[in-house]
Order: sequence, then C-alpha cells, then structure tokens
Amino acid sequence: MMEVVDCWNSRTVNRYILFCIIILFVQSTFAQQGFISIQCCGDGNVTEPSTNISWISDENWYPKRDGCQDIIDEPRKARFFSLDQGRKWCYTLPTWRDQDYLVRGTFISGNLQNTSFDVLIGATPIAQVKSVNNEETVEGIFKAITNYTNLCLLKNKGEPYISRLELRPINSNYLNKEPPHVLKLVHRVDAGNQGADIRYPYDPHDRIWRPNVHNGSNFTTILSLMADNDNFTLDKKFAPPVEVLKTAVIHPERLEFVHEDLDTGHYNYVLHLHLFELNGSVQAGQRVFDIYINNEMRQRIDILASNSRYQVVVLNFTANRFLNLTLAKASNVSQLGPICTAYEIFQALPWTKETAPEEGDTIINVKNELLQHRKIHYSGKFVSSIKESNHTTANTTKNGNRSSKPTSAIVIAAAVGGSVVSIAAIIIIVVYLYKRRARVLRSYSMKRHSMTRNAIFSMPCTDTSSSKSTPQYFTLAYIMSATQNYMTLIGEGGFGSVYRGTLPDGEEVAVKVRSATSTQGTREFDAELNLLSAIRHENLVPLLGYCCENDQQILVYPFMSNGSLQDRLYGEASKRKILDWPTRLSIALGAARGLLYLHTFAERCVIHRDVKSSNILLDHSMCAKVADFGFSKYAPQEGDSGTSLEVRGTAGYLDPEYYSTQHLSTKSDVFSFGVVLLEIVSGREPLNVKRPRNEWSLAEWAKLQIRNSTVEEIVDPGIKGGYHAEALWRVVEAALACIEPYSAYRPCMADIVRELEDALIIENNASEYMKSIDSFGGSNRFSIERSGVLSAAPKFQTDASNTHLKPPPPQPR
Repeated sequence: MMEVVDCWNSRTVNRYILFCIIILFVQSTFAQQGFISIQCCGDGNVTEPSTNISWISDENWYPKRDGCQDIIDEPRKARFFSLDQGRKWCYTLPTWRDQDYLVRGTFISGNLQNTSFDVLIGATPIAQVKSVNNEETVEGIFKAITNYTNLCLLKNKGEPYISRLELRPINSNYLNKEPPHVLKLVHRVDAGNQGADIRYPYDPHDRIWRPNVHNGSNFTTILSLMADNDNFTLDKKFAPPVEVLKTAVIHPERLEFVHEDLDTGHYNYVLHLHLFELNGSVQAGQRVFDIYINNEMRQRIDILASNSRYQVVVLNFTANRFLNLTLAKASNVSQLGPICTAYEIFQALPWTKETAPEEGDTIINVKNELLQHRKIHYSGKFVSSIKESNHTTANTTKNGNRSSKPTSAIVIAAAVGGSVVSIAAIIIIVVYLYKRRARVLRSYSMKRHSMTRNAIFSMPCTDTSSSKSTPQYFTLAYIMSATQNYMTLIGEGGFGSVYRGTLPDGEEVAVKVRSATSTQGTREFDAELNLLSAIRHENLVPLLGYCCENDQQILVYPFMSNGSLQDRLYGEASKRKILDWPTRLSIALGAARGLLYLHTFAERCVIHRDVKSSNILLDHSMCAKVADFGFSKYAPQEGDSGTSLEVRGTAGYLDPEYYSTQHLSTKSDVFSFGVVLLEIVSGREPLNVKRPRNEWSLAEWAKLQIRNSTVEEIVDPGIKGGYHAEALWRVVEAALACIEPYSAYRPCMADIVRELEDALIIENNASEYMKSIDSFGGSNRFSIERSGVLSAAPKFQTDASNTHLKPPPPQPR
C-alpha cells in the first residue's frame, strides 16, 4: 500500500497511474532480485538462458513501434528517437529513496553514422555516445534521491538510440564517501581471467567483470587456482564474486596495468583495487607491495596484515586520458611479489540536483495556470487612452475609406496634427515628473519614514565592501587564525559550512569552507572566484579573499550582520522584529539593482541562476547584497548553443521555461526575482506543502488572489496598516509580470528597478507625490512595458482614509 501512496504523491495523475503499474509489475515479476531489465522494442517477456535474467519490453514507456529497427548481425533491436519528437527522451525508472543503484545502458547502432547524444542519470550527464558499428555500454552507480529516477538521452546530432536498459539495486559502499557523486564506470577488470565475462548469477549485483585485456606487463603470470575452502572474511559490500576471486595475476617484482582511453582533460577518478591472497600458506609480512598511480606512490599494502585474505583499496586520483597502475614489490621488506585479483575504475561526476517530484509538480501546475491566464491586467488611463485611440483610428480609417480623397487628406492631416500635440504634451509631462522624481529621490536620503512600532527601518545603501580592489590570497594558517580554528559556525549551504572570523585589521568576515560532501565543486568555486574578481557593486557581496591549500577551497566575504532576507521575512529573525514595509521595498530595490548590474555588465552579461531570498544578504544598515555566485554563468552569445545540460536553480524559484527548454537567459533571473517580490509582500516561503493544496505554491496562490481582486489576502499580517496601497500595487504588478510563463512577456531588470524606485518614492513621500500626479487629472500609473496586447484590468484605487487596496466602483457601460 505504501508504494501506491508514494506514487500518488510524486507525479501528475496520468504519470502516477503508469508509474504505479510499472512498480507493481516490476515488483511482482522481479521481486527476488529487484532487477529491471528492459529490451527496447522487445516482443514481450524473455528469459536469457545464460544469465536467467528476464527481460521486458519498453512498451510501457514508449508504446509506438515506429522507432524500432533491427540491428544488422545482431539478434536484438534498438529504439531510435525521431528528431521531430523532441530533443530529450527519458525512461522513468522506479527506485527507493537513498538506495544505491547500478544503471546500465547498451547502445547498438548498426551502420548508423554521424550521430551523437548525451546519456544522463537524472540531470547529470555521464557519457556521450557516438555512432559506431560495435556495441557501446554506459554504466553508472548513483544514490536515488526520490522514488523514481530518469535515464535520459539528449540529442546532439542525428537520432539517439538505445538497445537495452538495466537497473540493479546494489548494497555497496561505493558512494559512502562521496554521496553527491555519480560514479561512471570506466573499466571493471577481472585481472586473472582470460575467458568469458562474469556477471549474474555469480555476481548478485550483476556487475559485469571483463577479462584482462589491458595488461601492460608482458611478464605477468596467470594463476588459475581454486580458492581454499577454509573460512575467510570478505567485505561483502565490495567483494567481487567467488568466481572472480578464484583467479589473479602475480609477478616477482611488479605488475603494470595501462589504460590510455580515459577522457581527455583533468577529471577525478576513483580506483577500487580488489586483492585476495590465493596462496593459503602465505603469512603476514611476506607479500608487501606499493601501489603507484601514474608513477606516484600512493599506498603500501600487506593483504594479510588485517587478518583477512581479502582487502579492497580505494584511491582517488586525477588523470588526463592516461592511467598507469603499477604494483611493485616493497624492496628489502617483502619476500613475494605483488598480486592483483581485480580492479574497478570510476570517473567521479558531481551530482546535478533535479527538482524534487512534488516541486516539479508545482512548477508544472504554475506553468499551466499561467499559460491560461498569461494576459495580466493593468490599470491606468494611459492604457485606456491607447485603446480608445486605436478604436477611434480604426473607425476613422473605415469611414475615410468611403469618402473622397480630399476628405481622407483632411482626416490624415488632423490625425497627424493631433498626434504631434499629444506627443508634445506627453513629453512635457514626463520631463516634469522626471525632475520631480529626481528631487524626491534626493530628499529621500535626508528623510525617514516610520510606520510601525518595534520595526526595523530602512536606510540608504552605502558601499560597505572592503577597499581591496581584488580578492587576496590567504594562507590556510591565516584562515585558521582569523576563525580561531573554525570556532563559530554561522551557517550551512550547498558549498559547505560558513564560519565567523575577524581579520587582523578588525574587519569581521564570513569564511565559507567547501565540505567533502558538498553539492558544489571546483567548478562552482572557480566560477565565484573569477566572477567576483571582475565585478564590484554596492548591491553585490564582495569577495575579500580566498584560499586553495591542502585540498581546501575557502572563500572569504565581509560579515553581513543582519543575515538573509529569507531569515528576516519568515525565519528565526522574523520572530524577534518585524521587517517594515519601507525596508522591504528598499531591500527589493537594492537586490534589483545588483541583478541589473550583473545583466548589464560591460564585459559580458552575467546570469545569476540561483536568485532567492536566502541569497540576498543584509549588512548592518539593511543594505541588500546579492550573494552566492557559484552557479552564475555568462549569457549565451551568438555561436553558443544557448542550451545548458545543467539546469540550476531552487524549487519554487525556478523559471518553468528554463526548466523545460534548458534555454538560459536573463529572464530566468527575472522570474526568480518575481517570486522574491511575492515573498517580500506576503512574508511566505515560495513552497510549503504543509499549507492547503491551493497554497503550496506562493506564485500560484498569489496570482489567484490578485485575479479575484483579493490582493489584501496575500499581504503579510505584520505590515498591514503600514503600507501605501499605490506602492504595494506597483510591487505586486511587477511581480506578476516577472512570473509570466513565457520569458518574452517578462520585463527586464531595468524595468523592474524603475518600478521599484517609483514604489519607494510613493511610499516614503506619498502625499507630495500623489498631489503632483493628481494635478494632471488623476492617477498616472504606468505599467511595465512588454510585448503583446495589454488587456484592461480590474482597477484598484486608494482611499485617503485607508491605505488598504480597494476595488473601484462599477463603471457605467
């Protein structure tokens, strides 16, 4: 029963049904092993005699057979994915959360040429397959984070294809040291075997142990001895099957295994070296040897020193295309030369986070809901006048067509003359308002506006960053001294732990130390270091220094004494003091200015990719500073693919268009910032499944309230009675424009900055500002410009006696 419940909590209804049927089918068919073995385009259930593995067809995933093709000289078929069906195709496989799995795809193309595609586990690319005549196998070991896992093919060119897909639960310690990684198999070698592959049923995990064909030494001796029947201890979680342990290679001096087919480039690898002493008469201290990786001595081994005849040695290393694994006798110590039973080589790939099932469900719902109501309504006489003008022009044109040429000329001349006068009047009004706005902005820094008791009040931002123009290199000893050996922990993030420290000149700092299990790696460290070395703005957190010593990666920033916007809105800090509305507006404007600077950076536009309230930090004067640039990227330019294999972001803030198309632009940051604006207004988190179902997604719920003319329902109770309706409406209006499903309909950050500037002016100088625009005949609220037709909207007006939002009276028709 629990399996069915989990299904209904993870996907939309149609996928729930299919998914649960697959789970029940798989559990009933393969309950003993827990295997899923898929023969693509297969005719039904087939049991393979040599392994006794039962294979099922992939018709539950792809019922159409128009992509099925026979492979020349092969008894199997392959499924080819047509280019007109999309660019990415996935098999959704049922998994148990926190269970380790081995997944293996087999790709046979026949004579197909000029095809290449990427293979992904979830969102993590693990291999690129290029069309070749022979069979290619891609295998990875991963830890499931949900109750399903996708194996996907992503097209580069040509038609992707797949012949077989296998999923195996594996009770191992492969991932214990590096849980956020996928281990891509490079080689699994049965060193003493020169016969056939060894796999299930000999190996209960169905690891395939290949015979030794990569022996670099011509003088090795092959042993083919039966293991003794006496009792011996094996590490069952790592050990190869007994059939593999029965053979080994030895040499009086050295064994050498050479591989020249690793990926080009400096990548991280993990070696699992399996050692079993076949000779029962050997004693501890008689067979001692050193392990070298690419001529670097890594470890000395005495197999029997641990009172066990079996040992597994796990070593991490970095290599560029070439690996020389050497086992050399320990001179003057050992009587016997080295022995090797088997070894596995894995490439360690950082796990790319996917959106969780319930979060993906919310994103899809938000996207669908927004698609149905993508025309957000705006108020103001400007929009109405445009519509009336268009209507009048249309009627004039229609009637003019019926009249004589002189009449048409008069109409055209009158229209042109009227347009000139109108344009001139608009220019005069805009110039006047611009000058008035400039005066108000200048006076804003001199004037404070208070509304509520026991509240934090906003102050003008001043650049609190260090005078250092570029980040300094700090030694590890310097960091340890500044933090008093990491004494004060102030936070945890995807990169690692953050500690408070003090530099010798008295400046307080936040020291971010990458942890061994960090979901962010060297790439994110380098990205943040390079980016913050090039940019500096009062609304971006500056990088003071860094350290890269003894495998430690450390970043040093100024200490932000008021924490994050998230904490101030609905975290622990929010329980101590209320963040008042003017301060929220000031923070929103500061963060928007920081993002605008990134998007308009002179050298090349920068996209943050992880805009959220926890990444907006507040200094001692409540000045907003955008932080955490580990996922930031330069915007695609002409010639770039415009597509990123690694969709980055946080659920609740993630742009649905970017999530579905993988096309990155500045408008992805705009969408995320729109959610932040709604957080600022409501004091709510972007996703909360503990609320009623229609309130799980802040964006979806807020949009519904606004459409129903109940805007006040979304306002944080802590600021009710402490805001001006006109200012609040501008922020809400900007937020709704930001979360449009199509990026083309969203404003740019420059538009948002202007709207927030207006809102802050109105809020802090409400009486003077409203009088100035009333002198021109009433409200003059301008909507953010966007492409497409703007529809007339439910209008909101301000009651002088009450600063809450009210709907206007019905208009005569």
